[in-house]
Amino acid sequence: MKKLLFMLLILVLTLSIMACTKQEVPSETPAEILPEDTPQVLPEDTPEVSAYDRISTFLEEESIIAFSPYYELLEFKISNYDEKISDDNIEATFYYTIVAKNYDRDPDTVGYIIEAKESGNANYQQLYDEYLMPHDMNFDFKVVIDKDDNLTLYSNVSPKGVEWVETSMTDYILSD
Repeated sequence: MKKLLFMLLILVLTLSIMACTKQEVPSETPAEILPEDTPQVLPEDTPEVSAYDRISTFLEEESIIAFSPYYELLEFKISNYDEKISDDNIEATFYYTIVAKNYDRDPDTVGYIIEAKESGNANYQQLYDEYLMPHDMNFDFKVVIDKDDNLTLYSNVSPKGVEWVETSMTDYILSD
């Protein structure tokens, strides 16, 4: 019981922190914000995919692997994208948001909500109401693409400033 309540507290705190750090996300990708008179390049004329598109695809695939067993993933957004080339590496820093919700099922069949209801917890109704609501998962990431085209993901773990630590999307899954 204590372990479940502790995990519930961690989940609520994590979601609260993520909600507080929500960033505005432009709906266009860099290619969509070009002036209208810019000539369009057909895909067969560009053999390489942009770093932005590679990163976007990489993170979406990794997010699906990590989070789809637990959540219905509704949207993936990149904002504040900044790309630099140094020493044959491409470094991109950005904010990444996943919009997700719990899979559709009766909230009263979920363990922590059942316990809240049975124990008369004052937060029962809030837990019940929020269970099927979409929520944002926000991340501060850097991706490095090396000269061999390997992508490495880093997360900013510093609450103030910047401290990049190599990570994977599965690092954000709580386990026993």
